[in-house]
Amino acid sequence: MAMKISRMALWKIEQNHKKYGEDGLKDHKPGRLFEPLSPRFYDFVVKYWKKYKCGARKLHAILKNKGFKVSLRKISQVLVKEGYQKPCLPRRKPRKYKRYEWPLPNYMWHTDWHVIKAQRHKGESIIVYLDDCSRRAMSYCKGAENTRNSLFALYGAIAENLVIPFILNSDRGTHFFPNKKDKKGKAIHQFQEALAELGIVFVPSRRRHPQTNGKMEKFFHILDTEFDERFETLDEFFDYYNNERPSEAVDYMTPNEAYKKRL
Repeated sequence: MAMKISRMALWKIEQNHKKYGEDGLKDHKPGRLFEPLSPRFYDFVVKYWKKYKCGARKLHAILKNKGFKVSLRKISQVLVKEGYQKPCLPRRKPRKYKRYEWPLPNYMWHTDWHVIKAQRHKGESIIVYLDDCSRRAMSYCKGAENTRNSLFALYGAIAENLVIPFILNSDRGTHFFPNKKDKKGKAIHQFQEALAELGIVFVPSRRRHPQTNGKMEKFFHILDTEFDERFETLDEFFDYYNNERPSEAVDYMTPNEAYKKRL
């Protein structure tokens, strides 16, 4: 009592010494002490990170969905130690996101052309059709950026999935959007004529505003960063993306799971 320490403080010191030994008596920053990680758990986390290559929060959700009871904090500790993620010293409050999406699959599809930045197929152009609700990749085509290939990929998506979207969103590229009009002010464009025949409503993105087609931009970021040594071909990557890769945007379901569940 001469040191003005409460009984509770003494009890906590005793418990820390029993649990952590001499380490429990050392001065440390506020917060819980890190418990030693078992080699088996450490190798387990590293194995699944190499398969999915994602952050601690998503990896925790993946393992939880598979039935494993694991700690997000310990997963983060492993990833930091291996250099797979940077330590977050000043922990910030999670950002609040406002999500805009249609509640039903196939109500809106997104599309755009992209030059691949991943090492394999680097510099080649690809067009992808993506479902707004489930983030499912409906079809893709690799080749020259033109209207013919844009329509080829669209017809392929319709034939493969046996469905036509109600709305299609893209940027104002010349392969999608007309830059000429007739005397009556009607647009002249092969892509627009094909959409009209199919009964699809075309909704172009705002000028100089790629956020309108943000889901497509996010997919291309995933393609550029995750198309690595795990995949031999683009078909393998798209199969992984649709059937194995959990997406935080659809509550950690895979795009195919979200597509089937929300139909």
